[in-house]
Amino acid sequence: MDRKSILGFVVLLDRGAISWGSKKQTSVSLSTIEVEFIATSTAVKEILWHQSLFSSLDMTLTSPTSLLINNQGILDLIKSGQINDRIKHIDIKFRHVCD
Repeated sequence: MDRKSILGFVVLLDRGAISWGSKKQTSVSLSTIEVEFIATSTAVKEILWHQSLFSSLDMTLTSPTSLLINNQGILDLIKSGQINDRIKHIDIKFRHVCD
């Protein structure tokens, strides 16, 4: 057992899956929050790619994109916009998700 987490995501459009994926992380995470931030950052990149695709096809999305996260610690950090010393090693992913 190598203790590396597996992340997964599904992108839905009008309640239908248009993209999905799972991936074993390349390094061992030190906390659940770190694992969730890596997964959230991956999902955000996928969402941004799809938004760019729709834009290039002159398709207008009529509602904002929702990102569903099932970790209260991540949600609290994103809402506060503050990073603390315990998670500063994932600062880039934190800034990416908050932006």
